[in-house]
Amino acid sequence: MEIIFDINEEELPIFLAEVDEHLQALDDSLIRLERGEADPELLQIVFRAAHTIKGMSGMIGHQRMTDLTHAMETVLDGVRKNTIQINSRLINVCLDAVDHLRMLRNEVSESQTCDVDMNDIVIALKDLIGADEKAPAAGQVSNQQQAAVDSSANLKVDAPKGTFHVRAKIDIKSMASAARAFQLMMALQDVGEIQEMKPTQAEIESSTAIEDFSAVVRSEQDFEEIRSALMRISGVNEIYINGKSVLADEAEASVPEPQAEQAESPAATPAAGKQSAWAKDISGERRAHNPFGRRNTDMTIRMNVERLDNLVNLVGELITDRNHLKQIHSRLTRMNSNYDKISETILHLGRITDELQEEVMHIRMLPLSSVFGKFPRMVHDMSRKVGKKIDIVIRGEKTEMDRSMLEEINDPLIHLVRNSVDHGVESPSDRLAAGKPERGTITLTARHEQGRIILTVEDDGGGINAAKLRASAVEKGMITPEEAALLTEEQSVDLMFMAGLSTAQKVTDISGRGVGLDIVNNNIQRINGSISVETHLGRGTSFIITLPLTLAIVPSLLVKVRQTTFAIPLVMITETFLLKKSEIKYVYQKPVTMLRESVLSLVKISEVFSLPKIEAGTQDTFAVVVQSGKQRIGLVVDELVGEEDVVVKPLGAFIGDIPGISSAAILGEGQVALIVDVFGLFKLAGI
Repeated sequence: MEIIFDINEEELPIFLAEVDEHLQALDDSLIRLERGEADPELLQIVFRAAHTIKGMSGMIGHQRMTDLTHAMETVLDGVRKNTIQINSRLINVCLDAVDHLRMLRNEVSESQTCDVDMNDIVIALKDLIGADEKAPAAGQVSNQQQAAVDSSANLKVDAPKGTFHVRAKIDIKSMASAARAFQLMMALQDVGEIQEMKPTQAEIESSTAIEDFSAVVRSEQDFEEIRSALMRISGVNEIYINGKSVLADEAEASVPEPQAEQAESPAATPAAGKQSAWAKDISGERRAHNPFGRRNTDMTIRMNVERLDNLVNLVGELITDRNHLKQIHSRLTRMNSNYDKISETILHLGRITDELQEEVMHIRMLPLSSVFGKFPRMVHDMSRKVGKKIDIVIRGEKTEMDRSMLEEINDPLIHLVRNSVDHGVESPSDRLAAGKPERGTITLTARHEQGRIILTVEDDGGGINAAKLRASAVEKGMITPEEAALLTEEQSVDLMFMAGLSTAQKVTDISGRGVGLDIVNNNIQRINGSISVETHLGRGTSFIITLPLTLAIVPSLLVKVRQTTFAIPLVMITETFLLKKSEIKYVYQKPVTMLRESVLSLVKISEVFSLPKIEAGTQDTFAVVVQSGKQRIGLVVDELVGEEDVVVKPLGAFIGDIPGISSAAILGEGQVALIVDVFGLFKLAGI
């Protein structure tokens, strides 16, 4: 059934983003509470998240979300005040409530009512509250507040220290005057305790038109904090605090209330000059906050992704022109011509372009916390399902990656974490028998290293049994017994990336079907990344993922093979060296060479892509050593041109997929360079 809320198209994405942030905060905080991290600051975070969602849902008229968050808020308030004890039942009920809130959040985005009955979860939350602490229904204030409200027709102004009398006049032209009153109430609750209020909370939430709002608030905050909290609310024409006007239609007006001369706290008596400054800054300050009153401490903006992609494409064109100018500059320099002015201009343009490129790429960067944040809840739910006790530790969540990379890495990380929960960490009884702590640990780590992103998924479980993998591969006919006997331990472990291979004794809804790790490997390779495994029986397993920082502009090594230019991503290259013809040997008709007392397989790019032969020049060539996981090969090329940042361009549907080539780039002189798909070359070479 269609449902309509009091929110416009401009406010909708802000509302949804804010709710998502607070729901994520609830997930994270509840998991931490379950671990015993019940410090006052954490309790305040989880309470404030529920409290804020309640206020935001009330503002748009989402009554079911308001009722649910009200019940949840009351439980969390009891936890905060040490009247309700934290236990697994409380955490699980609250997490279920968060799941229900996500369904209600989708009602706003889809304008359709979900079929889930919210009464059961509200009752479950109320059951957590002791008999003496039953929650007042949403739309009511506390008994103490309500008793005060009944006699608050004329709010007195006799103000003891720390007490503030607030009066506001809401714009009668406002489309949602009740929502503005609700915002005023929420803002005052944020800074103190409401002693008296008119209209009552029930009247506010009834959505009747409200023009006058008044309240008495007891707070430890000073006058400036109270004023700042109220200034974030739009649609209000007048605001008085202790008789002092902080907002009025006439900027110079400062109309005292009848008894404004009564005693006030020292902090609540601003200087006259300050009052004038407030009036002048009102409009700017109010515009600095979004309709939902969020503090813009990060000075962030929301931007359409397509517009950002267009900006990146324009920067890419600028980089191409910069590279062209650099080539012209290099030629003029070799001619010993006096082109000082041109040289200075080109160098300056290069610096500006580099800075612009860096800034634009930073705009595309997002912290990995947006991906990592979901895993504490995921591990909590999955470990309960399989009867294990598992904690998750996250490090480096502030590490930033390109937005497009985050989208690509999400599914592989989910597969790896699920695999660690189901296969990696042992059951509590097995861990105790092995002399380990009953609770297992999965560690997610992210870090920058030499222009790359390194992600690690590590568990302290039983490790990977290479013999079982070999036996399973032989049983499924993937390899012969003779081939299995020749495999090293590392090669045996890499068998897990073969499609359909699984050592699980039973299939669950988490894993065991033999699908997952092969998809992980393919998805990571598709974005020029690599994955490797380190495992020790009885001690645990680590999956190490290496990724480039971005897919839009790729630092590459330009090489030439028979007059054709190729670009090899630097993130895949470990070294280059001069390769003499006499140093190339053949094993089973495949070229190899010796590199520091180890055999290096060679792949001749000219033969892979069937490039036309040209008259032989120098006999010496070069080898570019590239690595995927623990495997490496040497790509044989004719010439090393140099390093360059290339702008990635898709090949397009007309050309289609070319094995061994991932995309293309336009160089400075307009020449097209083909970007090598290193993993595709591994497959073409049969390695």
